[in-house]
Amino acid sequence: MLDRCWTRALESHANVGQALSRERTWEYSSLPLTDAEIRAFSPQNQRFRRSDGGGLFVDVMPSGKKVFRLAYRSGGKQRTVVIGEYPSIRLADARLNAAAFKSALRDGTDPKSVAKAEAEDTGKLSEPPAPLWETIASEYLMLRQRSGAAPRTMTKLDRQVGVTIRKLGQRPINQITAEDILAVVNPIAERGQVESAHEIRSRFSQIFRYAAARGLIDSDPAAYTIGAMVKRRRGEFAGVTDPAAIGQMMRAIHEYRERHMIVGSALLLSAYLFPRNTELRGMRWSELDWDRAMWEVPGERMKMKRDHLVPLPPLAVAVLRELREIDFGSALVFPSPRDPARMLSEMTFNAALRRMGYTQDVHVHHGFRTTASTNLNEMGWNADWIERQLAHVPTNKVRSSYNKAEYLDGRVEMMQSYADWLENLL
Repeated sequence: MLDRCWTRALESHANVGQALSRERTWEYSSLPLTDAEIRAFSPQNQRFRRSDGGGLFVDVMPSGKKVFRLAYRSGGKQRTVVIGEYPSIRLADARLNAAAFKSALRDGTDPKSVAKAEAEDTGKLSEPPAPLWETIASEYLMLRQRSGAAPRTMTKLDRQVGVTIRKLGQRPINQITAEDILAVVNPIAERGQVESAHEIRSRFSQIFRYAAARGLIDSDPAAYTIGAMVKRRRGEFAGVTDPAAIGQMMRAIHEYRERHMIVGSALLLSAYLFPRNTELRGMRWSELDWDRAMWEVPGERMKMKRDHLVPLPPLAVAVLRELREIDFGSALVFPSPRDPARMLSEMTFNAALRRMGYTQDVHVHHGFRTTASTNLNEMGWNADWIERQLAHVPTNKVRSSYNKAEYLDGRVEMMQSYADWLENLL
């Protein structure tokens, strides 16, 4: 369908189509892009294009430069706008910026045309006033709702964003500083609600990034506040939760895997699938259903003693297939180097993390579950899907009513999206 739409648009603009046919090779995919695919694109003699859907695409230049652009219609004309250059802007951010741009179009504003008109209007006496925080925060909530956030997620967003509106709602968004944000979140942390304080700081950051995509501000002051906040604690299990730090950790894991294939692969699967230590160390080839891309963990290795299904995203399947080519002569995916019939030591993964520079107060193996839970909730995924994938079962849920396949379709979608998001951070 996207191909036909682009074809009709080009045919209706013959001159543009002829120029583009000389300069570019147009290529499309029926599936959304992944960060791994974009990284793999090699330059050709002519510029070529790959579509992500919804009008967003990436142009690959002969020089090797890769640029995100958005195609849209405004004033009866087909137009394009540059979203940003990869990898300075990640795929996930490009999608967010494109969504914000299209949201402005639905409101009757072409941000590109407005910016051009303002640049040409050298006679204007003053800049228009910046919108209030309450206005932009409310627009962000509407965008999340239109994007299909679950009702439970919207309730949480309304509550947390409401805190920011009550404190700073009447302030112009471009006048809010990091100090203002700390004045909102630090008193919450001082009352013992450290996790809530960090979540509200994240809402500030999300709204500032939305505003930046709309061209209203140039930076996210909330990004500078983490170092001035009480450190979030997750019981005894430390885990990295900031996306920039997660990206750095993923790069470190990939580099470690190049030198230590087995343990590095286990850490990569820990990031993608966030199982508990014993669940992963005891993984057996017989537990993997390649046709369904599913891993069934028997109840004997589960904390709650109930069988558990783990959807395997393509990135995880690729790691497992590489390991399958190495014949250890063991039923275990990760056998001990001393005895293939035994699992790796329970300290193996944490020892590897320490060698990578991640001490026990920064990130431990169990912390991959913290990383996933925090960011999946922040992304707006259904909370029930997240809890079921973490194998968290309410204590009042009787064994006879437990269903290991509960929410499975949604969990499959969530796990694939999460693995892709991790790779997009590289």
